[in-house]
Amino acid sequence: MNKIPVIVEALCYLLSKLKQADKIQLVKLMYLADKYHLMNYGRTISDDVFIALGNGPAGSRTMDVLEYDPYVLGDCLSMAKGYFKKGKGHQYLVGDKCDAESLEMLSESDIEALDFVINNFGTMDKWAVVNYTHTLREWKQFEHLFDSGKTKKESLKTEDLLFPVGDRYFTISEEHIEESRKILTGTFD
Repeated sequence: MNKIPVIVEALCYLLSKLKQADKIQLVKLMYLADKYHLMNYGRTISDDVFIALGNGPAGSRTMDVLEYDPYVLGDCLSMAKGYFKKGKGHQYLVGDKCDAESLEMLSESDIEALDFVINNFGTMDKWAVVNYTHTLREWKQFEHLFDSGKTKKESLKTEDLLFPVGDRYFTISEEHIEESRKILTGTFD
Protein backbone atom coordinates (compact mmCIF):
# COMPACT_ATOMS: atom_id res chain seq x y z
CA MET A 1 0.00 0.00 0.00
CA ASN A 2 1.27 3.47 -0.88
CA LYS A 3 1.70 5.32 2.42
CA ILE A 4 2.74 8.66 0.88
CA PRO A 5 -0.82 10.08 1.27
CA VAL A 6 -0.67 9.05 4.95
CA ILE A 7 2.61 10.93 5.41
CA VAL A 8 1.10 14.00 3.71
CA GLU A 9 -1.98 13.85 5.95
CA ALA A 10 0.13 13.29 9.07
CA LEU A 11 2.23 16.37 8.27
CA CYS A 12 -0.98 18.32 7.64
CA TYR A 13 -2.33 17.16 11.01
CA LEU A 14 0.87 18.17 12.83
CA LEU A 15 0.88 21.59 11.19
CA SER A 16 -2.84 22.10 11.82
CA LYS A 17 -2.07 21.87 15.54
CA LEU A 18 1.31 23.63 15.56
CA LYS A 19 0.45 26.24 12.86
CA GLN A 20 4.11 26.35 11.83
CA ALA A 21 7.22 24.27 12.41
CA ASP A 22 10.79 23.96 11.22
CA LYS A 23 11.58 21.11 8.82
CA ILE A 24 13.84 19.39 11.35
CA GLN A 25 11.12 19.62 13.98
CA LEU A 26 8.51 18.13 11.63
CA VAL A 27 10.80 15.28 10.62
CA LYS A 28 11.59 14.50 14.27
CA LEU A 29 7.95 14.71 15.37
CA MET A 30 6.93 12.35 12.59
CA TYR A 31 9.75 9.97 13.54
CA LEU A 32 8.70 10.00 17.20
CA ALA A 33 5.06 9.44 16.24
CA ASP A 34 6.14 6.45 14.15
CA LYS A 35 8.19 5.13 17.09
CA TYR A 36 5.28 5.57 19.51
CA HIS A 37 2.85 3.86 17.14
CA LEU A 38 5.21 0.98 16.43
CA MET A 39 5.90 0.39 20.12
CA ASN A 40 2.19 0.44 20.96
CA TYR A 41 0.57 -1.16 17.90
CA GLY A 42 3.22 -3.11 15.98
CA ARG A 43 3.27 -0.85 12.90
CA THR A 44 4.45 2.62 12.01
CA ILE A 45 2.12 5.31 10.73
CA SER A 46 4.20 6.09 7.66
CA ASP A 47 5.83 2.80 6.65
CA ASP A 48 8.83 5.06 6.06
CA VAL A 49 12.43 4.09 5.35
CA PHE A 50 14.31 5.08 8.50
CA ILE A 51 17.85 6.43 8.63
CA ALA A 52 20.22 7.84 11.21
CA LEU A 53 21.75 11.24 10.39
CA GLY A 54 23.94 13.64 12.30
CA ASN A 55 20.80 15.37 13.59
CA GLY A 56 19.28 12.08 14.75
CA PRO A 57 16.98 9.43 13.29
CA ALA A 58 14.52 10.35 10.55
CA GLY A 59 12.16 9.02 7.94
CA SER A 60 13.65 9.52 4.49
CA ARG A 61 10.29 9.61 2.68
CA THR A 62 9.02 12.20 5.15
CA MET A 63 12.00 14.39 4.26
CA ASP A 64 11.32 13.86 0.54
CA VAL A 65 7.65 14.74 0.98
CA LEU A 66 8.61 17.99 2.71
CA GLU A 67 10.85 18.82 -0.25
CA TYR A 68 7.91 18.21 -2.62
CA ASP A 69 9.93 15.50 -4.38
CA PRO A 70 7.80 14.74 -7.48
CA TYR A 71 9.19 11.21 -7.80
CA VAL A 72 8.23 10.27 -4.24
CA LEU A 73 4.96 12.22 -4.15
CA GLY A 74 3.70 11.24 -7.60
CA ASP A 75 -0.05 11.93 -7.75
CA CYS A 76 0.07 13.40 -4.21
CA LEU A 77 2.18 16.43 -5.18
CA SER A 78 -0.75 18.86 -5.45
CA MET A 79 -2.25 17.40 -2.26
CA ALA A 80 1.00 18.09 -0.40
CA LYS A 81 1.24 21.64 -1.75
CA GLY A 82 -2.32 22.29 -0.56
CA TYR A 83 -1.80 20.78 2.90
CA PHE A 84 1.44 22.51 3.85
CA LYS A 85 3.59 25.26 2.42
CA LYS A 86 7.11 26.47 2.86
CA GLY A 87 7.58 29.65 4.81
CA LYS A 88 10.77 31.61 5.40
CA GLY A 89 13.97 29.61 5.68
CA HIS A 90 13.17 26.07 6.74
CA GLN A 91 9.75 26.89 8.20
CA TYR A 92 6.56 25.13 7.12
CA LEU A 93 3.07 26.51 7.53
CA VAL A 94 -0.31 24.84 7.46
CA GLY A 95 -1.74 24.93 3.94
CA ASP A 96 -5.06 26.38 2.86
CA LYS A 97 -6.52 22.93 2.09
CA CYS A 98 -5.43 21.30 5.34
CA ASP A 99 -8.46 20.49 7.48
CA ALA A 100 -7.59 18.13 10.33
CA GLU A 101 -11.26 17.17 10.73
CA SER A 102 -11.60 15.83 7.19
CA LEU A 103 -8.42 13.74 6.88
CA GLU A 104 -9.33 10.25 5.67
CA MET A 105 -6.08 8.25 5.67
CA LEU A 106 -5.21 8.52 9.37
CA SER A 107 -6.54 5.91 11.78
CA GLU A 108 -7.58 6.66 15.37
CA SER A 109 -4.31 5.17 16.60
CA ASP A 110 -2.34 7.28 14.08
CA ILE A 111 -3.99 10.41 15.48
CA GLU A 112 -3.29 9.18 19.03
CA ALA A 113 0.43 8.92 18.16
CA LEU A 114 0.47 12.34 16.49
CA ASP A 115 -1.28 13.90 19.49
CA PHE A 116 1.26 12.20 21.75
CA VAL A 117 4.17 13.93 19.99
CA ILE A 118 2.34 17.26 19.80
CA ASN A 119 1.61 17.15 23.54
CA ASN A 120 5.08 15.98 24.58
CA PHE A 121 7.44 17.49 22.00
CA GLY A 122 5.42 20.09 20.07
CA THR A 123 6.46 23.07 22.17
CA MET A 124 10.13 22.09 22.28
CA ASP A 125 12.68 24.05 20.29
CA LYS A 126 13.85 22.05 17.26
CA TRP A 127 17.29 21.51 18.79
CA ALA A 128 15.75 20.19 22.00
CA VAL A 129 13.88 17.60 19.93
CA VAL A 130 17.09 16.76 18.05
CA ASN A 131 18.93 16.38 21.36
CA TYR A 132 16.17 14.11 22.64
CA THR A 133 16.46 11.86 19.57
CA HIS A 134 20.20 11.66 20.24
CA THR A 135 19.36 9.81 23.47
CA LEU A 136 17.54 7.04 21.59
CA ARG A 137 19.43 3.76 21.32
CA GLU A 138 18.76 3.42 17.59
CA TRP A 139 20.78 6.61 17.03
CA LYS A 140 23.34 6.13 19.81
CA GLN A 141 24.58 2.91 18.18
CA PHE A 142 26.07 5.12 15.43
CA GLU A 143 27.07 8.14 17.55
CA HIS A 144 30.79 7.31 17.44
CA LEU A 145 30.66 7.17 13.62
CA PHE A 146 28.99 10.58 13.40
CA ASP A 147 31.31 12.11 16.00
CA SER A 148 34.41 10.84 14.19
CA GLY A 149 33.13 11.96 10.77
CA LYS A 150 33.17 8.39 9.42
CA THR A 151 29.55 8.53 8.25
CA LYS A 152 26.82 10.95 7.30
CA LYS A 153 23.97 8.45 7.05
CA GLU A 154 23.23 4.97 8.36
CA SER A 155 20.27 2.72 7.63
CA LEU A 156 17.89 1.79 10.42
CA LYS A 157 15.68 -1.26 10.37
CA THR A 158 12.11 -0.56 11.44
CA GLU A 159 12.66 -3.08 14.22
CA ASP A 160 15.41 -0.78 15.61
CA LEU A 161 12.68 1.66 16.65
CA LEU A 162 11.51 -0.96 19.15
CA PHE A 163 14.48 -0.45 21.44
CA PRO A 164 12.96 0.29 24.86
CA VAL A 165 13.37 3.86 26.05
CA GLY A 166 12.02 3.89 29.60
CA ASP A 167 11.95 7.63 30.03
CA ARG A 168 9.06 9.90 30.99
CA TYR A 169 7.76 9.92 27.40
CA PHE A 170 8.01 6.30 26.33
CA THR A 171 6.88 4.24 29.31
CA ILE A 172 5.86 1.16 27.35
CA SER A 173 6.69 -2.13 29.04
CA GLU A 174 9.22 -4.48 27.47
CA GLU A 175 6.51 -7.17 27.34
CA HIS A 176 4.28 -4.90 25.27
CA ILE A 177 7.20 -3.98 23.01
CA GLU A 178 7.85 -7.70 22.45
CA GLU A 179 4.21 -8.17 21.41
CA SER A 180 4.61 -5.25 18.98
CA ARG A 181 7.80 -6.87 17.65
CA LYS A 182 5.85 -10.07 16.97
CA ILE A 183 3.21 -8.11 15.07
CA LEU A 184 5.89 -6.28 13.05
CA THR A 185 7.88 -9.39 12.18
CA GLY A 186 4.97 -11.82 11.97
CA THR A 187 6.75 -14.23 14.30
CA PHE A 188 4.22 -15.58 16.77
CA ASP A 189 4.79 -18.45 19.16
